[in-house]
Amino acid sequence: MTVMTLKLPSQTAQRLTRAAARRRVSKSAFVRELLEGKLARLQDEPTLYDLMQPALGAVDSGQADLGHNPRHLEGFGRQ
Repeated sequence: MTVMTLKLPSQTAQRLTRAAARRRVSKSAFVRELLEGKLARLQDEPTLYDLMQPALGAVDSGQADLGHNPRHLEGFGRQ
C-alpha cells in the first residue's frame, strides 16, 4: 500500500477520530472507505462533455475559420 499524508483542520481531524471510533475501524480504513465511495460515484457521473455533446456544433456562425483566425480573436477575453 502507498502511504499518503494529508493536512486536516483540527475540527475535521476530531470528527474523523470520532466517526472512526463509532465504526470501530482505524482512521485509515475509514478514510479509504470514504475515498472509494466518492471515487465510485465520480466514475459514474457524466462529464460536462457528455452532457453538452448533443449541443456541440449545433450553431453555425458562417465563419469557417472562426476559432483560429487572429482577426476573429481580437479582443477576445477582454472587457
